[in-house]
Amino acid sequence: MPPTPLYADRAEAGKAVATALEALGNVAGRRDLIVLGLPRGGIPVARVVADALGAPLESLVARKLGVPGLREVAFGAIAEGRRKVVEDSVWWYLGLPRRVVAPIVDRERTELRRRSCLYRAGAPLPALRGRTVVLVDDGLASGTTLRAAALAVRRHRPARVIAAVPVASAMHCDDVRATVDALVTVATPDPFETVSAWYDDFTPVSDAQVLRLLGRSSAARPGMSDVGPDATDEQEITIPVGSDRVGGPGRLTGDLGLPNGRPAGLVILAHGGGSSRNSYRNRYLAGRLRQGGWATMRIDLLLEHEQAEDDVTGDARFDIGRIAGRLRCATEWAARTRVPGAERLVLFGASTGAAAALVVASHRPDLVRGVASRGGRIDLAGPELPAVRAPVLMIVGGADLGTLERTRVSAPRLPGRTRLDVIRGAGHTFEEPGALGAVGEHVVHWLRRLGRYH
Repeated sequence: MPPTPLYADRAEAGKAVATALEALGNVAGRRDLIVLGLPRGGIPVARVVADALGAPLESLVARKLGVPGLREVAFGAIAEGRRKVVEDSVWWYLGLPRRVVAPIVDRERTELRRRSCLYRAGAPLPALRGRTVVLVDDGLASGTTLRAAALAVRRHRPARVIAAVPVASAMHCDDVRATVDALVTVATPDPFETVSAWYDDFTPVSDAQVLRLLGRSSAARPGMSDVGPDATDEQEITIPVGSDRVGGPGRLTGDLGLPNGRPAGLVILAHGGGSSRNSYRNRYLAGRLRQGGWATMRIDLLLEHEQAEDDVTGDARFDIGRIAGRLRCATEWAARTRVPGAERLVLFGASTGAAAALVVASHRPDLVRGVASRGGRIDLAGPELPAVRAPVLMIVGGADLGTLERTRVSAPRLPGRTRLDVIRGAGHTFEEPGALGAVGEHVVHWLRRLGRYH
Protein backbone atom coordinates (compact mmCIF):
# COMPACT_ATOMS: atom_id res chain seq x y z
CA MET A 1 0.00 0.00 0.00
CA PRO A 2 1.52 3.36 -1.02
CA PRO A 3 2.22 5.89 1.77
CA THR A 4 -0.14 8.78 2.45
CA PRO A 5 1.45 11.99 1.08
CA LEU A 6 2.54 14.61 3.59
CA TYR A 7 2.33 17.61 1.25
CA ALA A 8 0.01 18.75 -1.50
CA ASP A 9 2.90 20.24 -3.45
CA ARG A 10 6.31 21.86 -3.04
CA ALA A 11 4.82 25.21 -1.98
CA GLU A 12 3.08 23.58 0.97
CA ALA A 13 6.32 21.77 1.80
CA GLY A 14 8.08 25.14 1.76
CA LYS A 15 5.70 26.48 4.41
CA ALA A 16 6.52 23.52 6.66
CA VAL A 17 10.25 24.04 6.20
CA ALA A 18 9.94 27.76 6.92
CA THR A 19 8.06 27.04 10.16
CA ALA A 20 10.73 24.55 11.22
CA LEU A 21 13.50 27.08 10.50
CA GLU A 22 11.72 29.80 12.44
CA ALA A 23 11.50 27.42 15.41
CA LEU A 24 15.25 26.84 15.16
CA GLY A 25 15.83 30.39 16.39
CA ASN A 26 18.44 32.95 15.38
CA VAL A 27 17.64 32.44 11.69
CA ALA A 28 14.66 34.51 10.56
CA GLY A 29 15.35 38.19 9.98
CA ARG A 30 19.14 37.93 10.00
CA ARG A 31 20.73 40.50 7.70
CA ASP A 32 23.45 38.06 6.68
CA LEU A 33 20.96 35.31 5.76
CA ILE A 34 20.72 33.92 2.21
CA VAL A 35 18.64 30.98 0.95
CA LEU A 36 20.11 28.79 -1.78
CA GLY A 37 17.66 26.49 -3.52
CA LEU A 38 18.81 23.39 -5.38
CA PRO A 39 17.31 23.43 -8.88
CA ARG A 40 15.06 22.33 -10.08
CA GLY A 41 12.78 20.77 -7.45
CA GLY A 42 14.24 22.66 -4.52
CA ILE A 43 13.50 26.12 -5.94
CA PRO A 44 9.69 26.16 -5.32
CA VAL A 45 10.34 25.07 -1.73
CA ALA A 46 13.14 27.61 -1.30
CA ARG A 47 11.04 30.45 -2.70
CA VAL A 48 8.48 30.03 0.07
CA VAL A 49 11.23 29.68 2.68
CA ALA A 50 13.07 32.82 1.53
CA ASP A 51 9.86 34.89 1.54
CA ALA A 52 8.92 33.67 5.02
CA LEU A 53 12.38 34.41 6.44
CA GLY A 54 12.76 37.75 4.66
CA ALA A 55 15.94 36.57 2.93
CA PRO A 56 17.21 36.79 -0.66
CA LEU A 57 16.91 33.67 -2.80
CA GLU A 58 19.53 32.33 -5.18
CA SER A 59 20.15 29.01 -6.89
CA LEU A 60 23.05 26.65 -6.28
CA VAL A 61 23.26 23.92 -8.90
CA ALA A 62 24.15 20.40 -7.81
CA ARG A 63 23.69 17.28 -9.90
CA LYS A 64 23.09 13.70 -8.88
CA LEU A 65 25.17 11.13 -10.77
CA GLY A 66 22.79 8.34 -11.71
CA VAL A 67 23.73 4.69 -12.15
CA PRO A 68 23.46 3.51 -15.80
CA GLY A 69 20.00 2.02 -16.24
CA LEU A 70 19.01 3.27 -12.76
CA ARG A 71 19.02 7.03 -13.13
CA GLU A 72 17.07 7.50 -9.91
CA VAL A 73 19.83 5.78 -7.91
CA ALA A 74 22.81 8.04 -7.18
CA PHE A 75 26.37 6.76 -7.01
CA GLY A 76 27.63 10.30 -6.37
CA ALA A 77 26.99 13.99 -6.93
CA ILE A 78 28.71 17.17 -8.09
CA ALA A 79 28.07 20.85 -7.41
CA GLU A 80 29.13 24.08 -9.07
CA GLY A 81 32.39 25.54 -7.86
CA ARG A 82 33.82 22.20 -6.73
CA ARG A 83 35.58 19.73 -9.02
CA LYS A 84 35.61 16.73 -6.70
CA VAL A 85 32.84 14.15 -6.91
CA VAL A 86 31.03 13.27 -3.68
CA GLU A 87 30.80 9.48 -3.71
CA ASP A 88 27.93 7.35 -2.45
CA SER A 89 28.29 3.79 -1.15
CA VAL A 90 26.39 2.59 -4.24
CA TRP A 91 29.54 3.28 -6.28
CA TRP A 92 31.49 0.82 -4.14
CA TYR A 93 28.67 -1.72 -3.87
CA LEU A 94 28.11 -2.03 -7.62
CA GLY A 95 31.80 -1.82 -8.40
CA LEU A 96 31.50 0.91 -11.03
CA PRO A 97 34.77 1.29 -12.94
CA ARG A 98 36.12 4.73 -13.85
CA ARG A 99 35.39 4.13 -17.53
CA VAL A 100 31.69 3.92 -16.60
CA VAL A 101 31.75 6.88 -14.23
CA ALA A 102 33.75 9.35 -16.35
CA PRO A 103 31.23 9.93 -19.19
CA ILE A 104 28.40 10.35 -16.67
CA VAL A 105 30.38 12.95 -14.73
CA ASP A 106 31.25 14.79 -17.96
CA ARG A 107 27.61 14.80 -19.03
CA GLU A 108 26.38 16.11 -15.69
CA ARG A 109 29.08 18.80 -15.57
CA THR A 110 27.82 20.03 -18.94
CA GLU A 111 24.29 20.22 -17.57
CA LEU A 112 25.55 21.85 -14.36
CA ARG A 113 27.24 24.59 -16.37
CA ARG A 114 24.14 25.06 -18.52
CA ARG A 115 21.87 25.50 -15.52
CA SER A 116 24.14 27.77 -13.51
CA CYS A 117 24.64 30.02 -16.54
CA LEU A 118 20.93 30.07 -17.34
CA TYR A 119 19.61 30.63 -13.83
CA ARG A 120 22.03 33.46 -13.00
CA ALA A 121 22.49 34.84 -16.52
CA GLY A 122 26.17 33.95 -16.39
CA ALA A 123 26.79 35.74 -13.09
CA PRO A 124 28.74 34.05 -10.25
CA LEU A 125 27.20 33.17 -6.92
CA PRO A 126 26.70 36.16 -4.61
CA ALA A 127 29.29 36.63 -1.86
CA LEU A 128 28.78 33.97 0.83
CA ARG A 129 31.78 34.65 3.05
CA GLY A 130 30.71 35.22 6.66
CA ARG A 131 27.01 34.70 5.88
CA THR A 132 24.41 32.27 7.17
CA VAL A 133 23.48 30.04 4.24
CA VAL A 134 20.32 27.93 4.17
CA LEU A 135 20.42 25.14 1.57
CA VAL A 136 16.94 23.97 0.57
CA ASP A 137 15.83 20.96 -1.46
CA ASP A 138 12.48 19.19 -1.87
CA GLY A 139 13.68 16.05 -0.08
CA LEU A 140 16.63 14.01 1.10
CA ALA A 141 16.89 10.44 -0.16
CA SER A 142 20.55 9.41 -0.23
CA GLY A 143 21.67 12.92 0.76
CA THR A 144 24.50 12.85 -1.77
CA THR A 145 23.35 15.94 -3.67
CA LEU A 146 22.92 17.99 -0.49
CA ARG A 147 26.36 16.90 0.68
CA ALA A 148 27.91 18.00 -2.61
CA ALA A 149 26.12 21.35 -2.37
CA ALA A 150 27.20 21.90 1.24
CA LEU A 151 30.84 21.12 0.46
CA ALA A 152 30.73 23.54 -2.47
CA VAL A 153 29.32 26.27 -0.20
CA ARG A 154 32.01 25.61 2.40
CA ARG A 155 34.64 26.72 -0.12
CA HIS A 156 33.18 30.26 0.18
CA ARG A 157 33.80 30.30 3.97
CA PRO A 158 30.29 31.11 5.22
CA ALA A 159 29.70 31.65 8.92
CA ARG A 160 27.11 28.89 9.08
CA VAL A 161 25.54 26.34 6.70
CA ILE A 162 22.05 25.00 7.41
CA ALA A 163 20.44 22.32 5.23
CA ALA A 164 16.64 22.18 5.29
CA VAL A 165 14.23 19.71 3.68
CA PRO A 166 10.55 18.86 4.13
CA VAL A 167 11.10 15.08 4.14
CA ALA A 168 14.18 12.91 4.60
CA SER A 169 15.38 9.34 4.84
CA ALA A 170 16.51 8.99 8.46
CA MET A 171 19.25 6.52 7.58
CA HIS A 172 21.08 9.14 5.47
CA CYS A 173 20.63 12.21 7.69
CA ASP A 174 23.86 11.67 9.61
CA ASP A 175 25.86 11.76 6.36
CA VAL A 176 24.47 15.23 5.63
CA ARG A 177 24.89 16.43 9.22
CA ALA A 178 28.60 15.75 8.91
CA THR A 179 28.90 18.44 6.20
CA VAL A 180 26.64 21.18 7.65
CA ASP A 181 26.26 23.06 10.92
CA ALA A 182 22.60 22.09 11.24
CA LEU A 183 20.13 19.87 9.39
CA VAL A 184 16.44 20.72 9.60
CA THR A 185 14.03 17.93 8.59
CA VAL A 186 10.29 18.32 8.99
CA ALA A 187 9.54 14.60 8.59
CA THR A 188 11.62 11.41 8.53
CA PRO A 189 9.11 8.66 7.69
CA ASP A 190 10.11 5.03 7.90
CA PRO A 191 10.03 3.25 5.54
CA PHE A 192 11.07 6.16 3.36
CA GLU A 193 10.63 4.82 -0.20
CA THR A 194 11.12 7.90 -2.44
CA VAL A 195 10.86 11.69 -2.11
CA SER A 196 8.00 11.79 -4.63
CA ALA A 197 5.93 9.38 -2.51
CA TRP A 198 5.36 12.13 0.08
CA TYR A 199 3.81 14.62 -2.36
CA ASP A 200 0.39 14.63 -4.01
CA ASP A 201 1.84 16.77 -6.80
CA PHE A 202 5.48 16.11 -7.65
CA THR A 203 5.36 17.43 -11.19
CA PRO A 204 8.84 18.08 -12.63
CA VAL A 205 9.89 21.72 -12.43
CA SER A 206 10.90 23.39 -15.69
CA ASP A 207 13.66 25.90 -16.37
CA ALA A 208 11.01 28.53 -17.05
CA GLN A 209 9.45 27.94 -13.62
CA VAL A 210 12.85 28.19 -11.93
CA LEU A 211 13.55 31.51 -13.63
CA ARG A 212 10.12 32.85 -12.73
CA LEU A 213 10.55 31.90 -9.06
CA LEU A 214 13.98 33.56 -9.07
CA GLY A 215 12.39 36.70 -10.56
CA ARG A 216 14.29 36.49 -13.84
CA SER A 217 13.38 36.46 -17.50
CA SER A 218 12.53 33.06 -18.93
CA ALA A 219 13.43 34.08 -22.47
CA ALA A 220 15.44 31.35 -24.19
CA ARG A 221 19.15 31.95 -24.55
CA PRO A 222 21.30 30.59 -27.37
CA GLY A 223 23.00 27.31 -26.56
CA MET A 224 20.99 26.81 -23.40
CA SER A 225 18.98 23.72 -24.35
CA ASP A 226 18.94 20.62 -22.20
CA VAL A 227 21.43 17.89 -22.94
CA GLY A 228 19.91 15.07 -24.98
CA PRO A 229 18.81 11.59 -23.90
CA ASP A 230 21.36 9.42 -22.16
CA ALA A 231 21.99 5.72 -21.82
CA THR A 232 19.22 5.25 -19.25
CA ASP A 233 16.32 6.18 -21.54
CA GLU A 234 13.99 3.33 -22.52
CA GLN A 235 10.49 2.89 -23.90
CA GLU A 236 8.01 0.14 -23.11
CA ILE A 237 7.23 -2.34 -25.88
CA THR A 238 4.74 -5.17 -26.31
CA ILE A 239 5.62 -8.36 -28.19
CA PRO A 240 2.92 -10.83 -29.36
CA VAL A 241 3.81 -14.45 -28.60
CA GLY A 242 0.65 -16.32 -29.69
CA SER A 243 -1.94 -17.75 -27.30
CA ASP A 244 -1.17 -18.41 -23.69
CA ARG A 245 -2.09 -21.60 -21.87
CA VAL A 246 -5.49 -20.34 -20.78
CA GLY A 247 -6.55 -19.43 -24.31
CA GLY A 248 -5.92 -15.68 -24.23
CA PRO A 249 -3.59 -13.67 -26.43
CA GLY A 250 -0.03 -13.88 -25.17
CA ARG A 251 1.98 -10.68 -25.02
CA LEU A 252 5.36 -10.03 -23.48
CA THR A 253 6.11 -6.62 -22.04
CA GLY A 254 9.61 -5.29 -22.43
CA ASP A 255 11.76 -2.20 -22.43
CA LEU A 256 13.70 -1.04 -25.48
CA GLY A 257 16.64 1.31 -25.04
CA LEU A 258 18.95 2.90 -27.60
CA PRO A 259 22.46 4.25 -27.14
CA ASN A 260 23.61 7.64 -28.32
CA GLY A 261 24.48 7.19 -31.98
CA ARG A 262 24.10 4.16 -34.20
CA PRO A 263 23.97 0.93 -32.17
CA ALA A 264 26.69 -1.68 -32.57
CA GLY A 265 23.96 -4.29 -32.28
CA LEU A 266 21.00 -5.36 -30.16
CA VAL A 267 21.21 -7.32 -26.91
CA ILE A 268 18.04 -9.02 -25.66
CA LEU A 269 18.24 -9.53 -21.89
CA ALA A 270 15.97 -12.45 -21.05
CA HIS A 271 14.92 -13.66 -17.62
CA GLY A 272 13.07 -16.92 -17.13
CA GLY A 273 11.76 -16.22 -13.64
CA GLY A 274 12.77 -15.77 -10.04
CA SER A 275 13.00 -11.98 -10.34
CA SER A 276 12.09 -9.81 -13.30
CA ARG A 277 13.41 -7.65 -16.08
CA ASN A 278 13.03 -4.70 -13.70
CA SER A 279 15.50 -6.00 -11.13
CA TYR A 280 18.33 -3.57 -10.46
CA ARG A 281 20.73 -6.14 -11.94
CA ASN A 282 18.98 -6.27 -15.32
CA ARG A 283 18.47 -2.51 -15.41
CA TYR A 284 22.10 -1.80 -14.61
CA LEU A 285 23.46 -4.28 -17.15
CA ALA A 286 21.18 -2.90 -19.86
CA GLY A 287 22.29 0.64 -19.04
CA ARG A 288 25.94 -0.39 -19.11
CA LEU A 289 25.48 -2.07 -22.50
CA ARG A 290 23.86 1.07 -23.91
CA GLN A 291 26.73 3.11 -22.57
CA GLY A 292 28.95 0.68 -24.50
CA GLY A 293 27.05 1.44 -27.72
CA TRP A 294 24.51 -1.42 -27.89
CA ALA A 295 20.73 -1.23 -28.09
CA THR A 296 18.95 -3.31 -25.44
CA MET A 297 15.64 -5.09 -24.92
CA ARG A 298 14.77 -6.25 -21.41
CA ILE A 299 12.02 -8.87 -21.40
CA ASP A 300 10.39 -11.34 -19.02
CA LEU A 301 9.71 -14.73 -20.58
CA LEU A 302 6.73 -15.51 -18.35
CA LEU A 303 3.37 -13.81 -18.69
CA GLU A 304 1.97 -12.03 -15.66
CA HIS A 305 -0.24 -14.85 -14.40
CA GLU A 306 2.53 -17.38 -15.07
CA GLN A 307 4.97 -15.29 -13.06
CA ALA A 308 2.50 -15.19 -10.16
CA GLU A 309 2.25 -18.99 -10.31
CA ASP A 310 6.02 -19.34 -10.55
CA ASP A 311 6.53 -17.11 -7.52
CA VAL A 312 4.67 -19.78 -5.52
CA THR A 313 5.85 -23.02 -7.12
CA GLY A 314 9.11 -22.10 -8.88
CA ASP A 315 8.18 -24.51 -11.68
CA ALA A 316 7.40 -22.32 -14.70
CA ARG A 317 10.92 -20.93 -14.98
CA PHE A 318 12.19 -24.47 -15.61
CA ASP A 319 9.82 -25.07 -18.52
CA ILE A 320 12.62 -24.46 -21.03
CA GLY A 321 10.45 -25.28 -24.03
CA ARG A 322 7.94 -22.61 -23.07
CA ILE A 323 10.39 -19.81 -22.26
CA ALA A 324 12.56 -20.64 -25.28
CA GLY A 325 9.49 -20.33 -27.49
CA ARG A 326 8.77 -16.92 -26.01
CA LEU A 327 12.35 -15.78 -26.53
CA ARG A 328 12.29 -17.02 -30.12
CA CYS A 329 9.13 -14.95 -30.74
CA ALA A 330 10.85 -11.89 -29.29
CA THR A 331 13.99 -12.49 -31.35
CA GLU A 332 12.00 -12.90 -34.59
CA TRP A 333 9.87 -9.87 -33.73
CA ALA A 334 12.98 -7.73 -33.28
CA ALA A 335 14.33 -8.84 -36.65
CA ARG A 336 10.97 -8.51 -38.40
CA THR A 337 10.21 -5.03 -37.10
CA ARG A 338 13.81 -3.95 -37.69
CA VAL A 339 14.56 -2.86 -34.18
CA PRO A 340 17.74 -0.77 -34.36
CA GLY A 341 20.76 -3.05 -34.04
CA ALA A 342 18.81 -6.25 -34.78
CA GLU A 343 21.08 -7.03 -37.73
CA ARG A 344 23.65 -8.02 -35.06
CA LEU A 345 21.60 -9.68 -32.36
CA VAL A 346 22.93 -11.14 -29.11
CA LEU A 347 20.92 -13.00 -26.48
CA PHE A 348 21.86 -12.45 -22.83
CA GLY A 349 20.14 -14.90 -20.49
CA ALA A 350 20.18 -15.13 -16.71
CA SER A 351 19.71 -18.46 -14.92
CA THR A 352 17.16 -20.54 -16.90
CA GLY A 353 16.91 -17.71 -19.42
CA ALA A 354 20.42 -18.70 -20.54
CA ALA A 355 19.17 -22.17 -21.49
CA ALA A 356 16.33 -20.57 -23.45
CA ALA A 357 18.85 -18.33 -25.24
CA LEU A 358 20.95 -21.33 -26.29
CA VAL A 359 17.89 -23.17 -27.59
CA VAL A 360 16.92 -20.16 -29.72
CA ALA A 361 20.50 -19.83 -30.98
CA SER A 362 20.45 -23.47 -32.07
CA HIS A 363 17.19 -22.97 -33.99
CA ARG A 364 17.86 -19.51 -35.46
CA PRO A 365 21.57 -19.30 -36.26
CA ASP A 366 20.67 -16.85 -39.03
CA LEU A 367 19.49 -14.32 -36.44
CA VAL A 368 21.59 -14.91 -33.31
CA ARG A 369 25.21 -13.73 -33.51
CA GLY A 370 26.16 -14.54 -29.91
CA VAL A 371 24.88 -15.75 -26.53
CA ALA A 372 25.92 -14.49 -23.10
CA SER A 373 24.81 -15.98 -19.81
CA ARG A 374 24.86 -14.71 -16.23
CA GLY A 375 24.66 -17.49 -13.66
CA GLY A 376 23.23 -19.50 -16.56
CA ARG A 377 21.82 -22.99 -16.35
CA ILE A 378 23.23 -23.91 -19.74
CA ASP A 379 22.93 -27.60 -18.80
CA LEU A 380 19.15 -27.26 -19.17
CA ALA A 381 19.58 -26.66 -22.92
CA GLY A 382 20.55 -30.34 -23.05
CA PRO A 383 20.53 -31.86 -26.54
CA GLU A 384 20.43 -28.43 -28.22
CA LEU A 385 23.97 -27.52 -27.14
CA PRO A 386 25.84 -29.24 -30.03
CA ALA A 387 23.75 -27.22 -32.54
CA VAL A 388 24.78 -23.83 -31.14
CA ARG A 389 27.27 -22.33 -33.59
CA ALA A 390 27.29 -18.79 -32.18
CA PRO A 391 30.04 -17.68 -29.76
CA VAL A 392 29.03 -18.12 -26.12
CA LEU A 393 30.14 -16.21 -23.01
CA MET A 394 29.40 -17.86 -19.67
CA ILE A 395 29.74 -15.72 -16.52
CA VAL A 396 29.45 -17.64 -13.25
CA GLY A 397 30.06 -16.64 -9.65
CA GLY A 398 33.03 -18.34 -8.02
CA ALA A 399 30.91 -19.12 -4.95
CA ASP A 400 28.06 -20.54 -7.06
CA LEU A 401 29.60 -23.99 -6.99
CA GLY A 402 26.60 -25.89 -8.35
CA THR A 403 26.22 -23.71 -11.44
CA LEU A 404 29.97 -23.60 -11.95
CA GLU A 405 30.24 -27.40 -11.97
CA ARG A 406 27.27 -27.79 -14.33
CA THR A 407 28.75 -25.20 -16.65
CA ARG A 408 32.14 -26.89 -16.78
CA VAL A 409 30.50 -30.23 -17.58
CA SER A 410 28.17 -28.83 -20.27
CA ALA A 411 30.39 -26.22 -21.97
CA PRO A 412 32.50 -28.76 -23.94
CA ARG A 413 29.33 -29.74 -25.83
CA LEU A 414 29.19 -26.28 -27.42
CA PRO A 415 31.00 -26.48 -30.78
CA GLY A 416 31.57 -22.75 -31.30
CA ARG A 417 33.91 -20.31 -29.55
CA THR A 418 33.22 -20.35 -25.83
CA ARG A 419 34.52 -18.39 -22.89
CA LEU A 420 33.97 -19.01 -19.18
CA ASP A 421 34.56 -16.03 -16.88
CA VAL A 422 34.39 -16.69 -13.15
CA ILE A 423 33.70 -13.73 -10.84
CA ARG A 424 35.64 -14.46 -7.68
CA GLY A 425 33.55 -14.58 -4.51
CA ALA A 426 30.23 -13.98 -6.31
CA GLY A 427 27.10 -16.06 -5.75
CA HIS A 428 24.33 -17.01 -8.15
CA THR A 429 22.70 -13.57 -8.21
CA PHE A 430 25.91 -11.48 -8.09
CA GLU A 431 24.79 -9.37 -5.14
CA GLU A 432 28.21 -9.22 -3.50
CA PRO A 433 30.04 -5.85 -3.51
CA GLY A 434 31.66 -5.26 -6.89
CA ALA A 435 30.21 -8.38 -8.52
CA LEU A 436 27.62 -6.75 -10.76
CA GLY A 437 30.05 -4.13 -12.02
CA ALA A 438 32.47 -6.93 -12.92
CA VAL A 439 29.74 -8.75 -14.87
CA GLY A 440 29.04 -5.62 -16.90
CA GLU A 441 32.69 -5.15 -17.82
CA HIS A 442 33.12 -8.78 -18.84
CA VAL A 443 30.10 -8.58 -21.14
CA VAL A 444 31.10 -5.26 -22.72
CA HIS A 445 34.64 -6.54 -23.34
CA TRP A 446 33.31 -9.75 -24.90
CA LEU A 447 30.88 -7.86 -27.14
CA ARG A 448 33.70 -5.64 -28.33
CA ARG A 449 35.66 -8.74 -29.34
CA LEU A 450 32.55 -10.31 -30.88
CA GLY A 451 32.24 -7.37 -33.24
CA ARG A 452 35.60 -8.21 -34.79
CA TYR A 453 34.26 -11.55 -36.02
CA HIS A 454 30.95 -10.27 -37.40
